[in-house]
Amino acid sequence: MNIFSRFIKVYREENEMIREYFRDCLKTIDENNLYMLRKTCMYISMVYLVMFGIAYLMLPDFKISFSYLTLIPLLIIYFNVNLYVIKHQGEISTAKTAAICCTFYFWLGVVLSLMDVVASPNTQAIWLPIAVLVFPMIYIDRTYKYCFEEFVVLAIMLVMSYFYKTYEMFILDAHTAVSVYIVSILSAHIVLVMRSRETLAMTELTRLSSMDKLTKVLNKGALLQRIDSYFLHKPPEEPCAMCIIDLDDFKQVNDNLGHNIGDLLLEQVGKLLNENFRAYDIVGRYGGDEFVVVMPRMGDITILQMRCKTLQMYISSINFDNDKPFTVSIGAVVNTGLKDSGKMFAMADDALYKSKIQGKNCCTTWVYDEMEFNKPLILAVCIERHNCLKEIYGEDNDKFQIITALNDDDALCQISRYHSLIRVILLEVDQENGRGLLVVKYMKNRESFARIPIVVIAKDEESCKQAKKLGADEVLMKDTPPAIYKKTINKLIGI
Repeated sequence: MNIFSRFIKVYREENEMIREYFRDCLKTIDENNLYMLRKTCMYISMVYLVMFGIAYLMLPDFKISFSYLTLIPLLIIYFNVNLYVIKHQGEISTAKTAAICCTFYFWLGVVLSLMDVVASPNTQAIWLPIAVLVFPMIYIDRTYKYCFEEFVVLAIMLVMSYFYKTYEMFILDAHTAVSVYIVSILSAHIVLVMRSRETLAMTELTRLSSMDKLTKVLNKGALLQRIDSYFLHKPPEEPCAMCIIDLDDFKQVNDNLGHNIGDLLLEQVGKLLNENFRAYDIVGRYGGDEFVVVMPRMGDITILQMRCKTLQMYISSINFDNDKPFTVSIGAVVNTGLKDSGKMFAMADDALYKSKIQGKNCCTTWVYDEMEFNKPLILAVCIERHNCLKEIYGEDNDKFQIITALNDDDALCQISRYHSLIRVILLEVDQENGRGLLVVKYMKNRESFARIPIVVIAKDEESCKQAKKLGADEVLMKDTPPAIYKKTINKLIGI
């Protein structure tokens, strides 16, 4: 009884492993089935030709009958099917894969039945029984489906045998069919157990090799691979969001609280990222104390901001006997059609830098602008100067396109998006309310943007002094005549 219960336990464990295999490895199963279909067609074609050669040499009375020729149209059809499969590799669904493979193996079974019964009515069936034994080795399916699929083709052969062969030969075929059916189902279970064990072990090994051991999120290599794969295959119209999350003053955490606390903090951040983002979001550690999250089908900037703020709140509640709360700065970008992960990452990184330069523990969220320009740009960060530029250069100016930004955040978003096209920035600065100062500070501290000249329009002397201190290329007062604006801008652009 103990042996029987142990057998039942092992059988249940094996079945659970097989279920896990079909649940977690469907993509691999589909790829293997389509690959083996191509190989099967190729080897059947070779065996088919060799079989005729051997038959002519060894069987003097051998004649080619209609039953033998029925295999040719099936192989021709599936030659074209395989070409289609190769052309659309990675795009064929599980249901379509099953339909393609099962249809082929069914009709192959019918053809082999014709060869065993109609073409050779006086001999025992051999071709279909061999195919039934080999079937579990070349096609991956669930055990109950094997039972049904093999039962159908063997039943078709036995019906044909009953009508075309003598009763004695029919009994031999029936005995052979039952025998190979039982052996095939048993071997199918054994093969499935072996495949499941090996594939799940490889999957787990791959998962562990792609995992950052400390934070339990994707490591940098796996993260970038997953991001590139997502952007390669995502529909053009599907929105998505990307966040870059950076721990503030992490070096001070290591110096003041110890590297052990630093590791515990990183571990907790990884845990929070796994818990607070969706299962299909791509979460990884980019390096050091920096993390990246890509959120497919995320197009609502309000929800994105809420998620970022919630994450900041959770991180600030982490307690390792620290005097002040832990904080993170976040740069986030939403786009509705961009398929270039590099551009999106660069923009999210620019947004993160703005959060850092603002004073840390900040979250900057931008929307990727889909507008395209075919001329160099002048960015005016003030409505009045924008109108003034139109007067200076004219509405139909063929040298520049003038774009505007309403505030500092909008200006930095435009600069991040169009910095390769922007030739000069016209920026209004007001020391009293701080308007414009962040843009100057950001531009002159961000190496990739420092080359873009900034013309500051100062409201008063204090604003003028502050702009010069921050490194503005030219500073003009608000009441400066338009001609001076034009001369200054042309000088900076090189006209």
